[in-house]
Amino acid sequence: MRLLKLPTLLVSIFSTVLFISCNKINIDVQNHYAGKALIMSGVQEIPVVTTTATGTIDADYSKLTKVLTYKIAWSGLSGNALQAHIHGTAEIGFTAGVLQSFLNFPAATSGTFSGSLLIDGFKITEEDLLAGRYYANIHTALNPKGEIKGQILLLPVQ
Repeated sequence: MRLLKLPTLLVSIFSTVLFISCNKINIDVQNHYAGKALIMSGVQEIPVVTTTATGTIDADYSKLTKVLTYKIAWSGLSGNALQAHIHGTAEIGFTAGVLQSFLNFPAATSGTFSGSLLIDGFKITEEDLLAGRYYANIHTALNPKGEIKGQILLLPVQ
């Protein structure tokens, strides 16, 4: 009789762990947002900048951790990057003030830069992030207000 209880207990524990794991995966997926290869260009700058430079932003956001991670890749700038920032809040076609400077951004005409940002709910809000009201841009000596810009647009990951 006792031998029968142990396998039943083990199956019960295994089923519970599996159920909890599956639910955690579903919760993670339901709270994960991403924007892949969002285009950065001079056309998005205000006023429009004539440049051959291009860039992309890959971004991921978790509503559970409140952390935005990003990777920016760019090439063809008119000169070395002087600085880069996240700006907001601004809809597409508008400008806004700097919210986050990228420290140690490479002074290069081409490259990549990765980082993360806590969405604190005060300075940068989840509501505005998910509504696409933030953008990143890269500044050069020839274009001190920004040479290329890209809106951070995130969609739920299914």
